[in-house]
Amino acid sequence: MNGGDAVVATPVDPPQPLEWKFSQVFGERTAGEEVQEVDIISAIEFDKTGDHLATGDRGGRVVLFERTDAKDHGGSRRDLERLDYPIGRHPEFRYKTEFQSHEPEFGYLKSLEIEEKINKIRWCQTANGSLFLLSANDKTIKFWK
Repeated sequence: MNGGDAVVATPVDPPQPLEWKFSQVFGERTAGEEVQEVDIISAIEFDKTGDHLATGDRGGRVVLFERTDAKDHGGSRRDLERLDYPIGRHPEFRYKTEFQSHEPEFGYLKSLEIEEKINKIRWCQTANGSLFLLSANDKTIKFWK
């Protein structure tokens, strides 16, 4: 130090809390309609680009959604975040397809019923732009393309 000069640290403001806002809903119900147990989402996963979303439910179905505003912002969300490019609106998704991934079955070895509920969904990386994913219940892992 030079002649007793001290370095004074300036106080740093705490980071602002994230502000979450409702963006989009799928599967709207009519007034008074009960949610069925098989329709409750049990797994959800975005692909690494953020352009595709897969959900799995307790009924063993996998539903795929596709981002619709990807062409409007000139690149993937991850690329824009790296460039610190402000994203003016929330991403929007549309229904792409759905399929029955798992069915209920009986495990004879342990004499237990194995439910169809999707426990995990994972997107697989591809080199050619095709979509591949894994879905799993308590017994089986399935590969989908």
